[in-house]
Amino acid sequence: MSLNQFIYSLVKPLGGRTVARYLARNHPRILMYHRITPSGSKEGINADIFRKQMEIVKQSFNVMSLNDLMNAYDEGETRENTVVITFDDGYHDFADYAFPILREFDLPVTLFVTTGFALGELWLWPDQIRYAIDNTDVRTTELPGISGNLDIAEQPDQCWNRIADHCMLVSNSQKLDLIDSLYELLSIEKPVNAPDGYQPLSWEQIRGMVRQGLEVGSHSHSHPIMTQLGDDELNRELVQSWEIIREQLGCDPAAFCYPNGQRADFDSKVQSAVRHAGYNYAVAAFPLKQPLSDRWAIARYPASSRMSEFEKNIYGFTFLG
Repeated sequence: MSLNQFIYSLVKPLGGRTVARYLARNHPRILMYHRITPSGSKEGINADIFRKQMEIVKQSFNVMSLNDLMNAYDEGETRENTVVITFDDGYHDFADYAFPILREFDLPVTLFVTTGFALGELWLWPDQIRYAIDNTDVRTTELPGISGNLDIAEQPDQCWNRIADHCMLVSNSQKLDLIDSLYELLSIEKPVNAPDGYQPLSWEQIRGMVRQGLEVGSHSHSHPIMTQLGDDELNRELVQSWEIIREQLGCDPAAFCYPNGQRADFDSKVQSAVRHAGYNYAVAAFPLKQPLSDRWAIARYPASSRMSEFEKNIYGFTFLG
């Protein structure tokens, strides 16, 4: 047990936020959000909760953009109690709810955009599964490659998890074929464009927010699992997204964000391809004690709507535990 962990064990029963924050002062907290939604929505994090979280961040921490953090790190400079705020995907509700709150507190943020989503060429495949499950009258079905019956009427969330988990294990083309089969089995038509509740930001909106300080990185072009792509597909996803961001925003994106971002979703081949595509670093979707130890897999804390979980991460209890 380290000295910090020993002190943490003593102060934890007393609350100890100030002590934990001090002990974790050299540990950058990089936060990962996806969706901020209005009250009553089952998706994402409630806007009121997000505002409370950002108020804590503003009052008690030094908030930097991701690029500023990496530039400082490369130059050997550090700031204590650093927090970085990031968002993945590029949903419309980022402009509706998240960005206004961030502007209210004058907090920098990095948005990782799925470029094909923002162009309106596609909508995200996990949402396609969710939409099918939520809008069918079919109560049960079976899908090739997924063992057992899918009880859509009684266990919709479990069905979504089972289908999505399977999709992450097959090739990109197999995944798209399976989703098409799902729509056919559930007797509904798949919308060509993202329906209400799943819509992306437009590039016009993104440009407007960039003028107000938004930092933008790439989240690929179509949000595939990168390890399931062939070499040509992999390079196309990386280069196409980089070029679209440059064309739309007039700047070279420094950062890449791995879709899904777990350890199985990228490997040394993917990391090498990211580097050769022109990016300077990449972010993952899990936390580590040393989040900047690998610039091609920078660790992040997943966001939580539970304030207790948020406070564990932000004050350093998770790091010290």
